[in-house]
Amino acid sequence: MVKKTNKNSIYAALDIGSSKIACAVGKINNENKMEILGFHFQPTKNVKKGLVINPNEITNEIISIINHISKKTNTEISNIIINANITNSKSKFLKGKVELNGEQIDDYHIRSAINNTEIYNISDDYKSLHEIINHFDTDIDKKILNPKNLYAKTLVVNIYQLIINNNYYKSTKNIIFNSNLNIEHLIASPFASSLSTLTEDEKLLGTICIDLGAGTTSVSIIENNKLIFADSISVGGNNITNDIVSGINTPMESAERLKTLYGSVFSNPSDEYELIDVPLLGSNNNQFKQINRSELNLLIKPRVEETLELIRQKLKEYNLHNKRYRRVVLTGGGSLLEGIDEYAKIIFDSQVRVSVPINIEIQNEKIKKPQFSVIFGLLLYIETMSQQNDDFLLQNKEKIQKKPLFGGFFSWLDQYI
Repeated sequence: MVKKTNKNSIYAALDIGSSKIACAVGKINNENKMEILGFHFQPTKNVKKGLVINPNEITNEIISIINHISKKTNTEISNIIINANITNSKSKFLKGKVELNGEQIDDYHIRSAINNTEIYNISDDYKSLHEIINHFDTDIDKKILNPKNLYAKTLVVNIYQLIINNNYYKSTKNIIFNSNLNIEHLIASPFASSLSTLTEDEKLLGTICIDLGAGTTSVSIIENNKLIFADSISVGGNNITNDIVSGINTPMESAERLKTLYGSVFSNPSDEYELIDVPLLGSNNNQFKQINRSELNLLIKPRVEETLELIRQKLKEYNLHNKRYRRVVLTGGGSLLEGIDEYAKIIFDSQVRVSVPINIEIQNEKIKKPQFSVIFGLLLYIETMSQQNDDFLLQNKEKIQKKPLFGGFFSWLDQYI
């Protein structure tokens, strides 16, 4: 949370990506909607595949962008909502059961069921990032959102838990601390993307959201307005650019331009006759060669296919492909590649659309782009929590620690029931 003179508390979010750092400041208005007050981003070369490779430089960049947006919005930023790279994360689908013998379900039974999961059974190498109760089951009915006051013989709680590498968490926390900031919330990047890009129906019915970033590609699944899965792979748009550099022998800047202006997953017969002048690597733009658009697309398609197949394999790894989700939303800068939505339809056998941030009030249409889905989704996390009616959503990550039976557990859960 940040402070503003003579105004109510507002919020600041920071997205540390593989190609850029973005910061946004927003406030929940009288209609309980997040309203953007300021936004700024700048490129970075100090993050590779979602991981910081130069902590000192990234700290300086964070300080610079925070100072810029502080002056722009007349705010004093102290706490930040920040994204988490989840490439080395693990997903846990937990169940906890309690016998009721026909009793009426109350808070104690729910607490007991949660305590009978392995939610605290985390090795020191990992830290819990998200814990979300997806639903409850009884011997009478399944997928109950709130079982309180029902009668049943048994109660089962189903929790999705996402855990991240603890050293990554400590490194991130240290960078933010050295930037004179505190972490208010740490949110998985694909979760943030889904909050800003999915419609209400998509979040309710079950939708796969794929964020095609520069250094990573991440995926989340939202169903019944809850996060039920998230993961990430270390393949992104930069891989396509590198393939073009190697395949055509052209500088990185030229390869990025070719990908953006002429690249496509599919080729048409006419592409054979569309010639493009390409500078040669090491020639200082003095020497050129001509390629046709079809040659370029032949370099792009294999990497796109690999990326989408790896995401599909992630779903298969957790048996989520059997649920046959029929809706896929693509976002992130890579979603702007021509034809990628059509190719995703083939890979996932689903309806596919490309989305910009749609669930937030953005006055400047120039920043309403897929590559900014994460930063605006981070702010929307606050809006989502303010509207959350599910008393069993486990939100406060700092309170989740490995503890013995019931020790400190009731005081933790009392925050959310």
